[in-house]
Amino acid sequence: MLRANFVDVWHADLERLDLGALRALDALLPDRERGLVQAYKRLEQRHRFVAVRGLLRRTLAGYLGVEPQELVFELGEFGKPALQAAELHFNISHSGAHLLIAVADFGVVGVDVEKVRVGRNLHALAGRCFSGREYRDWAALPADQQLPAFYRLWVKKEAFVKAVGRGIAAGLELCEFAVEPGGQIAAIPAEFGVAGDWSVAELQLGDASVAAALVVPNKPYVFSCRKLEPGG
Repeated sequence: MLRANFVDVWHADLERLDLGALRALDALLPDRERGLVQAYKRLEQRHRFVAVRGLLRRTLAGYLGVEPQELVFELGEFGKPALQAAELHFNISHSGAHLLIAVADFGVVGVDVEKVRVGRNLHALAGRCFSGREYRDWAALPADQQLPAFYRLWVKKEAFVKAVGRGIAAGLELCEFAVEPGGQIAAIPAEFGVAGDWSVAELQLGDASVAAALVVPNKPYVFSCRKLEPGG
């Protein structure tokens, strides 16, 4: 039985997957999804596809009490996947070895994880994807704070546009967040309501080389971050 008003974030370390675990996850995929694996040329990409799809199906099936192969997904107008005929919301993100699966029962959810990469032209990216105020506040930070602050803002923006189901078409520069750690939403496009309609949480994954964030409607809920064991 599902709990009322919950958000669970499942975190998996994909580097822990061995061939036995991959075979078990592959067995959870319906034939149609298994056939998609061949579209990837590199073996690493094939393994990652099987891991992500298999873990997603296994996780969601556990909430609904069905077999993983029975789940049917559909795509929203802008490509966001959702469960067909089930009042359970989810979103996924993976970067490097980290996979996040967010599951909620009371509204849409968006999650994003990004591996922090040094050496990028952050000022050019921030100039394109940050609002004017965000860019000014971010650029005014001491140099040693700019890298973590950039990714902190980036994952929040990505999590928000994924929550509303629009992706980057929503306009990353129009989704504005306070730059400080723990900063909430400051402004969003009017079609998504007002900033106070949404809540953002920074996720701590125990790895300083990644940043992650969760966005959900601003309602009371019980939050849990859980370890997802790739092997079952």
